[in-house]
Amino acid sequence: MIEINVDKREKTYFILLVIVSVLLIVPVIFMLPVLLPLSLLVLLGQGLLIGHVKGNGVRVSEVQFPEIYKIVVKQSEQLGLPDIPKVYIMESGGVLNAFATRFLGFNYVLLYSELVEVSYDKGRDVMEFVIGHELGHIKRNHINKKLWTFPAQWMPFLAQAYSRACENTCDNIGFSLNQSGAEQGILVLAVGPKLAKKINAVAFYKQQYTETGFWVWLSEKLAYHPHLSKRVRLEKDTFVIGGGLREKEEAVLEKEMEPVVNIEDYSKYLPKN
Repeated sequence: MIEINVDKREKTYFILLVIVSVLLIVPVIFMLPVLLPLSLLVLLGQGLLIGHVKGNGVRVSEVQFPEIYKIVVKQSEQLGLPDIPKVYIMESGGVLNAFATRFLGFNYVLLYSELVEVSYDKGRDVMEFVIGHELGHIKRNHINKKLWTFPAQWMPFLAQAYSRACENTCDNIGFSLNQSGAEQGILVLAVGPKLAKKINAVAFYKQQYTETGFWVWLSEKLAYHPHLSKRVRLEKDTFVIGGGLREKEEAVLEKEMEPVVNIEDYSKYLPKN
């Protein structure tokens, strides 16, 4: 089994969610006449989602996308999962995404076909990072933990903060399973598969320190995922954990930023004397 680097904020925010949920037990009891129908609607919606995926998605197996199935089996063993999740591939109209969920005691991973196509184009590394990230949610039991703390999930900022910490943890898990695919995997989400080949990963990572301000801060605090510039896992010595810089990284960043210059001669556009 691999060593899992859990974002320390995940544990802190989960404890806060539990505390808030306990404090809200009494109000929740009085709201049961409203919450019970809502819970049934959520259960119905989740069941319809799983039914839709099973009826329209392609189940990954030994005979269907066997190369992907081998990755799922290998990583499930590395993470010590008791059961191999059910994995499906489904067309999504160009959306690059994947997610893990749980329904009636079974774990599911849905890979959108466009992301799978990009991963094939980029190579096995990106696919291993993406799958590793989603299996990380299952390993850390994130889906159930959100259900257990349902009352606190309505608290502004707190639920989002916990979710972002979970995403950092799963990025770390994906990186541990395949370091080479981590950088490209995030860059593809940022600008798409074609432009990802041209993007300067170091400059994009450093953008979190140059593109700042109140609205940038607020947009992330209200989001369930960290900003992509913070999620970049740079190769070599520049790997970061949970958005924090490692020692001696600044010098590496500065050095790698130097070649980013425009050498076009603009004098040809100036008027002649």
